[in-house]
Amino acid sequence: MSVSSKCVLVSGAIILLGLGGLVSPAAAQDTGWRIASISPSYTGGDGFSEIAATGPADAWAVGTAPCCATDGRKITHWDGNTWQSVDLPAAPQGTLEPQLSTVGASSSENVWVFGNGADGPAFGHHWNGTTWQTTTFSTDARIRKTAVIAPEDVWVAGLERTDTGDRPIVEHYDGDQWTEISLPSTVQDVTAISADAANDVWATGDGDSGVPVTLHWDGSVWHSVALPEPSLGDGVQVAVGDILAVGPHEAWATGFLTDMGLQPGPVLWRWNGKHWSLVPIDAPDDSLTSLASDGEHGVWMVSAGVRPTADLLHYSHGSLTREPAPVEPDTTADVDGIVLIPGTHSLWGAGRLVRNGHSAAAVYRYDPED
Repeated sequence: MSVSSKCVLVSGAIILLGLGGLVSPAAAQDTGWRIASISPSYTGGDGFSEIAATGPADAWAVGTAPCCATDGRKITHWDGNTWQSVDLPAAPQGTLEPQLSTVGASSSENVWVFGNGADGPAFGHHWNGTTWQTTTFSTDARIRKTAVIAPEDVWVAGLERTDTGDRPIVEHYDGDQWTEISLPSTVQDVTAISADAANDVWATGDGDSGVPVTLHWDGSVWHSVALPEPSLGDGVQVAVGDILAVGPHEAWATGFLTDMGLQPGPVLWRWNGKHWSLVPIDAPDDSLTSLASDGEHGVWMVSAGVRPTADLLHYSHGSLTREPAPVEPDTTADVDGIVLIPGTHSLWGAGRLVRNGHSAAAVYRYDPED
């Protein structure tokens, strides 16, 4: 996967985001999950898919603009008081109908967003606190996820189209250039990546025969680490939903069941520094996807696809609680990404509200009770 050395710089203009129902969580006394902001109208395709936070006064959400826009890139920034839309530089030449797929940040001066188009090259936009810089990847690449550790330590995971089919790719940025890093030959797909440190990066996807696999980067090489298999019925398979690196002795991964379509049945794994183990949880009707730390060695999870509205599940020390995603009247809620706000026990969530087949991009907020 080749990367263009050509970069584009633009001023970091920020304009107010036209979102109805805007709430300042800093001023609100609400606890639990609530809607923090929402687009003013319901249209086709409007939604946020991923969110990143570096502190109480810095968060970024990316997603897809309403249907039929020639530029589908949607990004908004939290400055501690309001959510504001952000002007991005033009997408690379030849990228048709660009959309953003993932966002990561290590500080307010090191933010990366990546995206793809219906045709043309994949791309990344880097915010250094003052300007955006654009990097162009190959036309055959599709970027799914990123993990941003430091200005000189950024990862992306995705796939590359070849004459013989798609192949998984993982690339690393060292502050100067992007380099593809070889994966074990048994890896057939990489769907998620998460990092806690330069020598503690986890990725997940499929191995031979579609069996879920995790990969660990120790600072020098990727190692394949097997996941224990849950008990499955005839014809049922498990797919990994997300992976979360918390520390050298703590990581989490979620899975969901498939059998000619999504099936209920939760799968949760935990890494203890030596091996993965299955975590028994009492949620037989759930399918687990996105993950976020709770800041206290527990984990938040999104349960999506089984019920009309997503649930937010919290697992801590053997106890499981749930809250339905907040909604407006006559709507259902999708939650695609959640993230812990560093230095707190609060979280942001990204998704959409759906009404009569139309959607409105939404940001959710969780604050614990004192």
